[in-house]
Amino acid sequence: MSEEITMKDVIMKLDATNLELEELKRTYQETADYPTSTQIEYTDVLKEKAFEKAPFFRFLESKGQVLDNKAAYAGYFNVTEASMGASFIDELDDVPGAADESISELTEKMKTIVAPIEVSDLARLGNTKFDVLKRQIDRKFLDVLNLTDATMTAGLGTAAAKDFKGIEKIISSHTVNASTSDDGKISESMIDDMLRDIYNDGGYTDLMLVSPNVAKYLKAMTAPYRRFNDSVDIGLGHRVFTYESLLGTQIPVIVTPNFTDPNKQSNPTDTVALIDSSSLELRRLLPPTLLQGLPTQKLATRNAIAAFQTMICTGEFCNGLITGITGCESKYFDE
Repeated sequence: MSEEITMKDVIMKLDATNLELEELKRTYQETADYPTSTQIEYTDVLKEKAFEKAPFFRFLESKGQVLDNKAAYAGYFNVTEASMGASFIDELDDVPGAADESISELTEKMKTIVAPIEVSDLARLGNTKFDVLKRQIDRKFLDVLNLTDATMTAGLGTAAAKDFKGIEKIISSHTVNASTSDDGKISESMIDDMLRDIYNDGGYTDLMLVSPNVAKYLKAMTAPYRRFNDSVDIGLGHRVFTYESLLGTQIPVIVTPNFTDPNKQSNPTDTVALIDSSSLELRRLLPPTLLQGLPTQKLATRNAIAAFQTMICTGEFCNGLITGITGCESKYFDE
């Protein structure tokens, strides 16, 4: 027996359909007002230039430490220095109690970085030689990576700062101020002592991040016993010189200009960071992305490269920092 449909049922169904159509219309109108976003194509050319602008970032990326995040907050565990977890006992001794593992649950909020792009319609339509907008997109993409690299190195990461915390603020367990310990001088002994302390605490240094002045000095210091094969390919199409660790392995040395900032002080100093890349992660909710069609009242195209990201450190004690270095430009610095 078929169900009887009344006029009231027909009217109710029509009303429901009209409401759904109105809701869909409003959603479409709101969405149409938003700018569109496009993931930037990370070409081989851009990768090559990115190393020049952001060598620290590219090194962590090559190590698989640049990770996507699915939320505005990055949650992680922070581990402190490991203590001895094994011991010998007599045959009938009680098994000793286990010490509580010191692990902290922490969160870091994503930070917003943006590089605006504005190209006039006249420049775009009247230029047949090259794509003005494409050129600007590539330049701004590299600007975002450069600022990311600088923040990873020297970011403030305070409550008042818009950036995240960099390694200069993160590293605290293994630090030496050369200006107070050895009149600003750096030596193989100072570096080796820190490498030893990091290794004893459970870290494994696989990168030396240095300022240009320190790089010049280190190359001169190791010149008597440096060979061509002491430079290594770090997997990014670049060969860099190395420093021999206590284990006999070659630690790649990457030069960054972000350690030497003349605006920091009247007499800027240089820095060396000994990095365990497995203890650092750059988390990204939105990798550098082109936002197109931002509102404008000009005869121009307004876009922006934007990213949401932060850096976390899961084992601060795995890294070391030597600051306050001066005079590396002198040929006879360490004599």
